[in-house]
Amino acid sequence: MEAVVDMEDRRKLLEHMILEFRNICYKGVVKGDQRKTILENVSGRFSPGRLTAILGPSGAGKSSLLNILSGFKKNGVIGSVSINGETVGDETFRSKCVYISQDYDLMDHLTVREIMDYAAELKMPISSSRMVRMKKVSDILDVLGLRQSMTTLVKNLSGGEKKRLSIGMELITNPPIILLDEPTSGLDSVSAMQLVSYIKTLAQEGRTVVSVIHQPASSLFQLFDDLFLLSAGKCIYNGPISGLVGSFSEAGLHCPKYYNRADFALEVASMSSCPGIELLTLKFNNSDAHGRKSSDEDVNYRNSILTPYRNTCLIRKSRRRYPVPQWKQFHVLLRRSLRSTARDFFFAQLRVIAHVVVGILLGVVFYNTGQDASTVMTNTAGLFFFHIFIFYGNAMPCTVTFPSEAKIFVREHLNNWYSLEAYYLAKFFADIPLQLICPTLFVSIGYYLTGQPLEPMRFGMFWAMCLLLGIFAQTVGLLSGAAFDIQMATFFVPSLSIPAMLFSGYFIKSYEMLEFLQPLSYTSFFRYTMQGSLQAIYGYNRTDFPCSQIMCYYNRPSKYLKFMDTPDTGFEYNVYVMLGFIALFQVILYICLRRRLRIFQ
Repeated sequence: MEAVVDMEDRRKLLEHMILEFRNICYKGVVKGDQRKTILENVSGRFSPGRLTAILGPSGAGKSSLLNILSGFKKNGVIGSVSINGETVGDETFRSKCVYISQDYDLMDHLTVREIMDYAAELKMPISSSRMVRMKKVSDILDVLGLRQSMTTLVKNLSGGEKKRLSIGMELITNPPIILLDEPTSGLDSVSAMQLVSYIKTLAQEGRTVVSVIHQPASSLFQLFDDLFLLSAGKCIYNGPISGLVGSFSEAGLHCPKYYNRADFALEVASMSSCPGIELLTLKFNNSDAHGRKSSDEDVNYRNSILTPYRNTCLIRKSRRRYPVPQWKQFHVLLRRSLRSTARDFFFAQLRVIAHVVVGILLGVVFYNTGQDASTVMTNTAGLFFFHIFIFYGNAMPCTVTFPSEAKIFVREHLNNWYSLEAYYLAKFFADIPLQLICPTLFVSIGYYLTGQPLEPMRFGMFWAMCLLLGIFAQTVGLLSGAAFDIQMATFFVPSLSIPAMLFSGYFIKSYEMLEFLQPLSYTSFFRYTMQGSLQAIYGYNRTDFPCSQIMCYYNRPSKYLKFMDTPDTGFEYNVYVMLGFIALFQVILYICLRRRLRIFQ
């Protein structure tokens, strides 16, 4: 029993982290190369066991400071951030710190319970039993008042419920450092009190908890232990809540009796210029957490606090970055993605319906054109429309839906949920069912109605071309959604596909183009899918087909293939090229996701 107690005490000790920052300066881009100073020489220390509020008027730099402390923002930042007096690497820091931003995207097609369960599987150690995870999730839902909404889809939650859920997801593992950006926004006074009370409990257990707060009520404000007050990018108070009024009085700024101290602090911070503000800036800017200038005495004081915890960073550095191994991350993310996709009407259900409806429509419009030599040109037009629909029908849904999912991925990855590789592989395999179902339904209906040869080999070849095109199209959609916002992404897909159509060989043959344009035809993915489809329908020694007219110029399939600049055989070459296109764009997609992680820093 003593050994168990010792290990538990040691575990709690390892979770005590003192977060320090020195001389933080940050300039944000306003327009072009113009930069505005957001933070100027801001220093401080947030201690374990105390709940700290960051307060200030709009534009004071509250969220920027939190982004910098969490490691989410690095570009353009000067200064240092340390834990227990030691500078640690990004991975080590993120294993100790979670950041809950104000704008928190969630997976709309999962229930509250499902989201919490998946978060628990990803954030709690793999040794934790299912019962332990369920108990943890239930306790958090009870505290946050979400017990009645467990079976509700996230898209049907109110704004306040979504905020509470977003906080609950990150608090599953009780991380040693918790940074929150306006967690009470959208909550009523009772819910806000309940939430802050729970956060305070976490702080009292030895966690370092810091929260940006917006105009708190007096009863809510008194739950905080310390205040970090910002005004125009500078700190004008840094210390216990109880010392706020006294420090302001020393600067000639007196708080009226029975007045909310938080409102008074905001009024002072909103002053453009006055002697009192200048005195407070000189006193607290570029000083430690208790408003004292650095001195030998202060260094000794800080070292005395840090002594019990200095070895903890060294001990935890050897631990792996993520709570669960990558194979477990992949398994959980795959299940989560499959469940969310199956419930997404626009991305999955409507997409399947559209493939069936358009397959019937094209089949009726081009009915039996594949059985007569007199309609061979019309039949080719039908095949080209098959390809156009498959491309846009698979690319555009991803283009529209993936940007919001990419935001979720970035946040969860930077909060140390899982690796980029686990997410990338899970996303790839989760998309396979739709990539198989949609083209298969579409091709099966359209192929039969348009009267193409009912030979298993030819059907399989044509299906393979459409399948590869659908996989490539979805990759393009994911790539555009990962690299751009929705507006730019919807412009990128047509910009890529229209030149590919132009050089596909359907509208104009490559040998008919100007000589310097001819090499561009080899960059068109539509060229290879069209050639593969024409080979499937007309190639490989297909016999002459009947002619319903007096004379049919292309009654011999080989003659028509020659006109279309397509060899009679060589289907495998087109398959390999399309696989190469898919592999190339998958690599670019991976690079874009990795680059997106760097951009958010």
